[in-house]
Amino acid sequence: MSGTILELNQTLFTSDGNKESFKEILSRLNLKAPVVIKPNWSSSRMYTEGRILDWILSAIDGEVIVVESYAMWRNEIFTDLTQTRDNDFLEMLRKQKKSDFRKNDEWFLEFTGIQEVLDQHDVEYLNISEELWANRICNPELIHKEVEKQFPPLASESLSASVPSRLFDLKGGTLLNLTKPKRSLKENFVSLSLKNMFGMIPTPWRRKYHGENEELLTQSILDINKIYESLFDVKGIIEAVFTTSETVDNPMDPLIHSNAGYIWASDNSIELDALVTNQLGLDPHGIDYLKQASKIFGEWSNQIEEYGRKHRVVFPEYIRKQS
Repeated sequence: MSGTILELNQTLFTSDGNKESFKEILSRLNLKAPVVIKPNWSSSRMYTEGRILDWILSAIDGEVIVVESYAMWRNEIFTDLTQTRDNDFLEMLRKQKKSDFRKNDEWFLEFTGIQEVLDQHDVEYLNISEELWANRICNPELIHKEVEKQFPPLASESLSASVPSRLFDLKGGTLLNLTKPKRSLKENFVSLSLKNMFGMIPTPWRRKYHGENEELLTQSILDINKIYESLFDVKGIIEAVFTTSETVDNPMDPLIHSNAGYIWASDNSIELDALVTNQLGLDPHGIDYLKQASKIFGEWSNQIEEYGRKHRVVFPEYIRKQS
């Protein structure tokens, strides 16, 4: 059974997430093929599980492609807490070569069972870092034209040269932005659907898009969302069915919560993120990238904010205490 799915404006919410819930939610999102799925595989500690991907792929008809970039933290080393406490750990990650990323990605897909799911559904996996390295990138002028039909110009010139030609050829289809709610209590910050698109920046080391003291982070998040909002009909799903994370002190050692069962979905990323932010106990007006995004993509409704404040989500006991 799919359980109760609440509808708030353009956003759906259930606390009884399962395969049937995903099937019902996806049917109500009205996905139009080709469907590009952007999961969250930012690290080997917290990621969109193969089982979730299997449920979604089972419910989608037509052409589907899964896309992701390489990530510094998606490797076997990052699963070992003793390694991450080493002072040389970050420097070691920064020195990874292309061959290291390829090896780590192959390990990750096998380790998580995701490769088996991709094979079972015969779905193409496009690594956009590889597309950048092979120079299979769309003409930046075409990207500027598409963005400026709907939004203010990009602030970062380099991001206009970040879209694989393969994806540009699919424009007009649906981009399913699939992520998890990740909250940082120390920094009063939350990573949701808009932030998940940061992973569409092809270079694995994205520090320059953060800037010194995170001064460029909001700008970069807005730019990459402008690009893909101009190319695709973007739908968002935020799920915490099996796992989600929360950072208290050390961002490299998050608390992992299990079996919360929550799914949120919408064709309005701003509304989606605002609802989840409120339900997590944070003020979306206090999250800079959300506040600035609302000026570009439209503001969330009072109904969303009121419901979120009154109906907080509570995560179950975490799997592993911070050590």
